[in-house]
Amino acid sequence: MSEEKGRKPIFIRAINWINEMSGYLSAFALFFAALIIFYKVLVRYFLGIPTIWQTELSIYLLMFVGFVGAAYGLKHGAHVYVDLVVVKLPPRVQSGVRIIVSILGLVLTVLLDYRAWHMWWIATEKGWHSETLWGPPLTIPYFILPLGMALVSLQFLSLIYEEIICFKNGGRQESEEESQETV
Repeated sequence: MSEEKGRKPIFIRAINWINEMSGYLSAFALFFAALIIFYKVLVRYFLGIPTIWQTELSIYLLMFVGFVGAAYGLKHGAHVYVDLVVVKLPPRVQSGVRIIVSILGLVLTVLLDYRAWHMWWIATEKGWHSETLWGPPLTIPYFILPLGMALVSLQFLSLIYEEIICFKNGGRQESEEESQETV
């Protein structure tokens, strides 16, 4: 099966779509965490009723935003990076540097992901629960880190693929017409 010129392979489009959705889910989780915190303030300070689950759930949602939303941020170039020297290099060399940095990022996230899956498995296998009054199973929050690192790793694969295409084009990105995808 030959790829049309400028059309990305299905696995790259799938990674990009999944990570786009992770950004929307993270935005929803952030909004939901804000609502929970607002509810906590209303209930605790204005009605004098103690809260049990609100703080912990909002923390888990914010963990989701940070780790799962990282893939969306990487996809859209929203991560902090220093490019003081890189921007002075020729376009093709810039592309080569981005490939190397993405490979290093991929190695790091895969190693983190490996350890995170191991940590999640232990929490799941041993049935660990939070020691708060609410006491939810820790398998749920422990799943957030490996999920996030898996999504970031996949996004690094997508970036490496796209940067290799850029490198082959002499360091220039595909034009808008070349990268238009037909459904």
